[in-house]
Amino acid sequence: MIDKLNFFKAAAERGPASAEEERLMQLFQNRAGLKKAYADLQDEFHLMRDRLKQQEGATIRAQEQMDALGELLADPDTGFSALVFYQLRALWKTCHQRLGAFAADLSRAQEERESAKFRVQSAAEREARLAAADARLREARALADEARTRLSTADAQLGRLNALWHYFRRRDLQKALQPLRAEVASADSMVRDLQVARNELVSEPSEPFPGISLAARRTINLAIIGYAELLCEHVDAFGVAARAKESVARRVHEMNFGSRADCDGYMLRVQKAIAAVNAKTQVNAPVKQKLDRLRIACEYRHPDDTVPTADSLAAAAKSSTPGGWNVLAEDYWDLYTVLLR
Repeated sequence: MIDKLNFFKAAAERGPASAEEERLMQLFQNRAGLKKAYADLQDEFHLMRDRLKQQEGATIRAQEQMDALGELLADPDTGFSALVFYQLRALWKTCHQRLGAFAADLSRAQEERESAKFRVQSAAEREARLAAADARLREARALADEARTRLSTADAQLGRLNALWHYFRRRDLQKALQPLRAEVASADSMVRDLQVARNELVSEPSEPFPGISLAARRTINLAIIGYAELLCEHVDAFGVAARAKESVARRVHEMNFGSRADCDGYMLRVQKAIAAVNAKTQVNAPVKQKLDRLRIACEYRHPDDTVPTADSLAAAAKSSTPGGWNVLAEDYWDLYTVLLR
């Protein structure tokens, strides 16, 4: 490194470098660039190797899970329980999809209503601001015209005072013209400024829709919670709501549903529950009833929160919902993933 510094120092003292020195300097620069590129490639290589090891570990774990599942399905004592387990998960997924679609429909409808109202209000405010700007501009133009008229009158009067005996009157009138000209210039400047402000207002982009209001998001979330309770009631009519919740919280080999006959009964009830959930399309009336009850009971930790506390809904769930479903506390159907924030 010292030799390199001495080389560059000597080259600088000698003045303009020769072609050979230029070539050596270029070689030094190229060598430094190659070393940096090599170091970057080494870092990338180590990073990719670590990622490959992680992926290999994930592949091994997935293969072990597949092997374990194959062993479960191959065993007559556990195979049917595994089938029930995954059908319960399918039921959970169906309910989650219905809940998500319900939330999306409510959000979309509310956004359309509020955005339309926002556009109308924004247009009205814009028109009011434009009308006020036009009024100010008309007033400024009128004042400028009046000032210009006074100046023109004074100029005409000065033109008529051309006799020798008008000397003193002409001198006094010339002095009076100076503030009139300043007044006209000021009025014209005001008109130009107001015209620029009006043009900026016309070209001002429309204000973007800020999103669904806090009150509306709270109402939508309460409706979603009510629909989650309704899904629990539909599913529990076949006695599988709690087992569906259990199936998504545990692993397949941790659950057992009894004999083959018991498993057949479970699978039949699960299929009936899925069919019932898909068949229930008219949900507005029962959800409205639950929404009214939840609105009375709900409490929020902070003024800006859109999701109520689970504790505030617990008592209402026990007193008004068959089975006491506190879907928010137990996160039924992955409720938290569809609630609006």
